[in-house]
Parts: sequence; structure tokens; C-alpha cells
Amino acid sequence: MTPIAWPDVPPYVRTRLEHLLRDFAACSAVGRVTSTARVAADYAAAQHPGDEATSAFDGRRLSMTGAAFANGVLANALDFDDGHRLVKGHPGACVIPAALAVAEARRASADELRAAILTGYEVAIEAGMALHARSADYHASGAWGAIGAAAAGARLLGLDETRNRHALGLAEYHAPIAPTMRSVADPAMTKDACGWGAFVGVSSALLARGGFTALRGEFSSVDIGGRWHVLDVYVKKFPCCRWSHPAIEAALRVRADRKGIESVRVRTFAAAAALAARPPETTEEAQYSLVWPVAAALAHGAFGVEHVLEPAFADPVARELLARIEVDVDPELDAAFPGRRLAVVTVDGRESGVTEAPGEPDDPAWAEIVDAKVAAAGVIDGALALLQREGSPSATS
Repeated sequence: MTPIAWPDVPPYVRTRLEHLLRDFAACSAVGRVTSTARVAADYAAAQHPGDEATSAFDGRRLSMTGAAFANGVLANALDFDDGHRLVKGHPGACVIPAALAVAEARRASADELRAAILTGYEVAIEAGMALHARSADYHASGAWGAIGAAAAGARLLGLDETRNRHALGLAEYHAPIAPTMRSVADPAMTKDACGWGAFVGVSSALLARGGFTALRGEFSSVDIGGRWHVLDVYVKKFPCCRWSHPAIEAALRVRADRKGIESVRVRTFAAAAALAARPPETTEEAQYSLVWPVAAALAHGAFGVEHVLEPAFADPVARELLARIEVDVDPELDAAFPGRRLAVVTVDGRESGVTEAPGEPDDPAWAEIVDAKVAAAGVIDGALALLQREGSPSATS
């Protein structure tokens, strides 16, 4: 795998990555409200302390592996982070925390960090597509994101070709299996295993640096720049499972008087229809639901972070609407998945038409969604917001 230098990256690819870094910062900033992020940060501080990298949750100092884990969980805590259709998961929340941790410890320049993150995205997406192609089981992001995290870490550690190959091989071998559909069916803090993907990736790069060997992995010869997979990454307008986004957007299109709604019908693909239908009691149950986001969107004319936090679950209008939502699998919409995520919502006879999830790679409003998330999160308007601390060379390079 030939390393690519940041100045050699085409301007349009650089721009896309900068937006993804800003999106990551926004998701991490709002993710601090969750118990998931707090528990992970506390665990990392207790079990993986150090003075190499920073917990984005509260600024505590951690080891590289501890920071990668805690910040990976944080980025994915609200299921608000970026994704890729064909890997059905989240590359950024695995790759960026790993790269940030190693870059901070190594005092890497901003350009070195960006090049490593871009490398991680490309390798992670290649690995995810390959895993889904060869396995009938649906593995969560950590299962393939760990390989991208290892690639980013190896790049920042300056590993030679042999040690780089061992780093990727170790990550491929030790990455979590993470049967994600079990977590979808019974939502919990397990989520997409992004923290473990970042942790395994950094651990693999460090082990390889020390001489730990691995079997030859499948991704040691990824052609970086042959096709820029990062251009195919989507961003999320809503803080919940991507599969419910088309129905939320469709519901908002046809919403009228919330008090007058008698019936709601959602036609969508089978994976979305399998999301939880019960009233949520935890933020994870709210995130991995189809009917709750639709009900809340119809009740309030929007669906944001406040609607996946516990105080919202008692909302009488949204809870009443839950019982009025009927979900059907549409064969044509199902056939389009995972290449496209589509839904049709009918509210009291008003039909939305076929609606795609906002924030897809070719969505004209793609960058506007990122801008809105950054503004709402109140984070610094810059790609390296989480590294802009005193003494961080990456913030000023």
C-alpha cells in the first residue's frame, strides 16, 4: 500500500474530508449528553490511563488505546455519525478516534493527520465491502473499521511496508465479530462497536511496531486513490439509525396538523421495518426504532437530539401517534437496499412519494447538513476542533 501525501490529494477530496472531520466534531460534542459516552470515558480513565492522548468527553488524559476507545464510543453514542451505504456502517467513528489518539501522542502535523485519516477511510470501506461480500452474517462497523483504524495508526507511526502489513493483519484477525442485528433487535450500548474497532486498530499498529506478526491479511495492498471511497460517505441529518431516515424525511414532507392525524402508513425496506416498534425507554431504543422517530417528527415537525433522550419518551402526543403507525415492506424499495434507502409515508391519505435519506453523497444539501450540525453543537467551525487545545501542533499546522 503506497502512502499518499496530503498535498497530492485532489482538492475536492480534501474538501470532502474536511467536512467529515467537522461532522465528527459535531457528533462528538453532542454525544457527551449520553450515559454511553460517560461510562466509556470512565472505563478508559480507570483501565487505560496515560498521558498520550485526550478524552474528548471531558479532557482527561489517557493512553492512545484508551482515547481511541472512549472517543470511538463517544462519536457513535447518538448514531449521528457518518456512514457508507455498501458497508452498512460507520467508518469515521472507527478511524478518526484512532488517528487522533496516535497523532496527539506522536505530535503529528495536521497534514499528516489528515493523510492518515483519509487512508483509514479508504482501507476501512474496502474492508467493509469485502466482509459483507463474503459473509452472510451482518457484522457491525468495528469488525471492518478496525482495519481502517490500524491503517491510520500505522501511517502515523511511520511503519514500514512489512510492519504495516502486520498491523492490518492483526486488526483483521482480532477485530470484533459484533453481530449488529442482535443489537438492533435488542438495542443497548453495544451499538456498532466503533470504540472497539478504534481500540483494536491502534493496538494492532502498536503491536506491529514492536514486532508482533500476523498472518497475511486481505487489505495490505489497497490502492489508495484508485477510487476515492470517501466521496461516497453520507452524513446524517437525524440522530438515529440510518434506516429510519427516509421515513422521517417523508413524514416531515406530509405533516400537517399534528392533532388531526388519524393514520400513518410507512412503506420501506425490510431492514428498516425490522427496527423496534415499542415505545422507547432508553436512548438506544429510541435510536434503533422506526416508529418512534416518525411519531416524534410528526408530533414536533422535527427530529433532533432532544427526541432521543429520556425526557422526550413521555411525550403524550408522540406516544399516541405510535399506535397509529403501520409499517409495510415494499418489495421494490427492499430490492433497492443497501444501495439506496427509501420509504413512502402516507398520513391521512397524503402520500410523500418515494423519499431517500437526506445526506446521501450526491445530496445537494450534504454540506449544509454538516454546517447545521456544527452550529447546533456549538463546536469550533474547523475540521480539527477536537485537537484545538493548547500545545497541540496539529491545530496550527
